[in-house]
Parts: sequence; structure tokens; C-alpha cells
Amino acid sequence: MKKLAVLGPKGTYSDIAALKYISDNNLDLEVEYYPNILRTALALNGDNLAILPFENTLDGFVMESLDLIINSNYHIISQVKLNIDFAFVSNAKNIDDVNKVYCQFKAYGQCIDFISEYKFNIIRTQSNSETKELFDKDDSICGAIIPMHLLENTNYNIVIPHVSDRENNETRFFIVSKNNEEDELKEIIDASIVIVSTKDRPGMLFDILKEFHDANINLKSIMSRPLKTEMGKYKFYIECNLKREELNELKALVNKLNSIYTVNLLGAYNEI
Repeated sequence: MKKLAVLGPKGTYSDIAALKYISDNNLDLEVEYYPNILRTALALNGDNLAILPFENTLDGFVMESLDLIINSNYHIISQVKLNIDFAFVSNAKNIDDVNKVYCQFKAYGQCIDFISEYKFNIIRTQSNSETKELFDKDDSICGAIIPMHLLENTNYNIVIPHVSDRENNETRFFIVSKNNEEDELKEIIDASIVIVSTKDRPGMLFDILKEFHDANINLKSIMSRPLKTEMGKYKFYIECNLKREELNELKALVNKLNSIYTVNLLGAYNEI
């Protein structure tokens, strides 16, 4: 059976996103859990898939996922978006007595206002489920920031719901493959491209963006990432939004840019 690698354990937002992807697309996939993003991405082999957290409304891109997709030349075949909501919990009698707080590394950036208000000493974790597990095993006067859905069947002394910096907090996840495959595309799609130039020059980025402007392709985001070969050398990750019938125009533009730069279309996938 085809497998889907997921940042685990069960109950993480990645797990919920994976189950949503399977259900929405009526797929028969065996879910396998991994302890961190790197292990999840490296589990890709053959026809298997992986789901990686990619961008959050409040905390931006998940750089580890972005770099793994680009550097491993993974193909993006779909995306899933989830609403994200966190609660603070503790067994302390008073919140001012809490000496440390467990918090997943991306949850930290989404709850920074609450964390700063109480000046918590933060212990960062790899997943929200790990946060809850470590907190539940800790006998000291500590706290944790966990997803609201993990509050079920718990009985903590302190529960403060909705501690994210904003109510409109969402995370999107990419489903990636080693193979050049894609879901059945709908009318409006997104696409991801990475562009590499080993020779820096004035106006290079302007020239690249002008090509998209002239082709009437709408850009949603652009992110520079270091080549990691020498200081000052970068690659550019670009996302664009277009109609399905414009995909061939985008591919033609990629071929055109490939005569000057190294350009890779990482995938075209349905808008969410």
C-alpha cells in the first residue's frame, strides 16, 4: 500500500491535515509517523508521499520544510489548510508560579504575545503532541501551549484557551512526492518555482520579476534562500496563482528562464 509520511505522533496538526487530505481525495494511504520534519521528508521513496507543514499565517514559512523541498527537488502535488488554535495549560495553582513552559517551535511564533506577557522560560519541542507528552510527564510547576483539540479528556488546574496572537491563524501543508505527479487540477491553481543564479548582478531580481509581469502571471510570494556555497549567493522561491489553462504559459516561461538561470517548477496544485 502507498504510504504517507507524517510528522507525528498522532494528534499533531500534521496528522489532522494528513487525514483531511486522505478523506477529501478518497485515497487509500497508510500513514506512518516520524519524530521531526527532517525524518518525515527523508522517508520519501518510490511512490510514497509526505506531508510537510509549510506556512503559517502568523509565523510565516517553515524554513526547514522549504529548504528540504527545494534541495531535495521534491514535487509538490497538493496542499491542505487548517485552522490553528492553542491553549495554555498548567497544574500550578497560580500562573505566576510557572517556571517553564513546553511549546512547539512554530507554536512559539504564533503565541509570542501571550508568552511575552508572562515572560515564560520556553522549552521548545518538535511537535505539539511531544509538548503535551513532556508536560504530562513533568512533575515540576510547569506549563504547556498545546492545540485546543488536545484538551479533550484532560483536567488541568489552569486552562487558558485561544492564546494565539490572532484569531485568524491558519497553517498550510504541502503534500510532496519524488515523482512528477499532480492531483487533478481545478480551475484556479497555485504553482511553486525555484530559480538559481550563480552570478549576482544589479537588476537580476528585477529582470526575473519583469518576465512574470510581461507574461501576466500573478505572483503570490517570493523568498530568497542561501545557496550555502558562499556568502551572498541565493536562490529564489516563487509562488504564483493562475488559471489552469495558463499552466502551459508558465511552463514556457520556465523554459525561457532556464536559458539564463537554473529554474525548476516544483509543482502545480489546486488553490485552497
